[in-house]
Amino acid sequence: MTQLLIIDDDRAIRRSLELHLAGRGFAVHQAGDLAAGEALWRELGPDAVILDLKLPDGEGLALLERMQAEPPLAPVIMITGHDDMEKAALAIQAGAVDYVRKPLDVDALDAVLDAALAHRRAAGRPALDAGGADSGPPHRIVGKSRAILELHKAIGRAARGRASVLIRGESGTGKELVARAIHRAIAPEAPFVAVNCSALVPTLLESELFGHERGAFTGALSRREGRLELAGAGVLFLDEIGDLPLDLQSKLLRVLQEREFERVGGNRSLPFRAVPIAATHRDLEVRVGEGSFREDLYFRLRVVEISVPPLRERKDDIPLLVEHFLALYNARFHRRVSKVSRATLAQLERHDWPGNVRELENRLQAGIMASPGDSLVLDLDAGAPLAPAPGGDWQRSLAEVEAEHIRRVLDACGWNQGRACAVLGISRPTLRKKIADFGLRQD
Repeated sequence: MTQLLIIDDDRAIRRSLELHLAGRGFAVHQAGDLAAGEALWRELGPDAVILDLKLPDGEGLALLERMQAEPPLAPVIMITGHDDMEKAALAIQAGAVDYVRKPLDVDALDAVLDAALAHRRAAGRPALDAGGADSGPPHRIVGKSRAILELHKAIGRAARGRASVLIRGESGTGKELVARAIHRAIAPEAPFVAVNCSALVPTLLESELFGHERGAFTGALSRREGRLELAGAGVLFLDEIGDLPLDLQSKLLRVLQEREFERVGGNRSLPFRAVPIAATHRDLEVRVGEGSFREDLYFRLRVVEISVPPLRERKDDIPLLVEHFLALYNARFHRRVSKVSRATLAQLERHDWPGNVRELENRLQAGIMASPGDSLVLDLDAGAPLAPAPGGDWQRSLAEVEAEHIRRVLDACGWNQGRACAVLGISRPTLRKKIADFGLRQD
């Protein structure tokens, strides 16, 4: 019999839930405070826990963190009041699979509980180990705004099965982070294989996806496994799916429908076992209407849909993001920039961030390298964003964009080439060559 543990200081809530859940065939145990709840949890090893955020002898969040640190893990569902949304967000990040608000809706609780238990049984392991939160260095989903709380909940819902997921969001919002969070929740031991559908010409993209047999085309000197094959039983992340050519859309649709594929130049069917997660910054409904994206593929991909909010809609998270990126790049570049003035923070919060979190990260990275002491030096009003807004000046050449970006990084670093190389991720000889090629000079 499935064992449930309820930890809540409200006797009426405990009794009501016990009657309801026992009537559904569960073995229900209950505790009225943290100490008794933790003792029962250790004794019983329940299949799921329903935990109140506020208890007489402490915060439910503290017990949740201990539960997540000691396998085997059981899914934990939090009970929260309307004034506890910030802590509910922290609970989701700490590993709770979901939360329900008071006054309790038993139908909502049943749906959350059933999904969590079904996932645990299907996965053959104890519950979601991340609750949908993208934790883990160096990059993770940072924030505790309502928008990020809802994003974590959506990730948790997507991670309860192995259905196709479509992630929408502007450039720079962190769509791949969302995909990786889902991967860690459903198949952390299996591969995460990414392919950018806009980065290669169609002929190369087909070989990249499907692989090829020896002699399939000129230059195919040996057999090569494609991304569909390499993903195994993990996650195949199809970034910028809106740019996939129509002929490859048809082939991908067949893979998703039949769950099998053939290498280019081959005639043997291979199984496709991965969870497909697609991402796009484009409006796929518009592209369907224009005839440049297949409607049947669109519906096949969006079994579960997640929208990633732009940074301008969650500016409350900017202080946390600043703290996160300072810690990340101080460690990476051996810097000690730890102070951010109120004026600088206010400037960051006023900015619209058309390039979203990626733009903020680029700005902070350059600022850290340019700051002479322990205080962050940043001037957003000095120029345009390092990351262009979506739909920007698309007629500029790649060389122009690269030259402008290198100049801005050099200016931000005071033309210290060592610092600029660290920001750009290139060697000194490469930087010197680009400076010469683009005719860049210090003003």
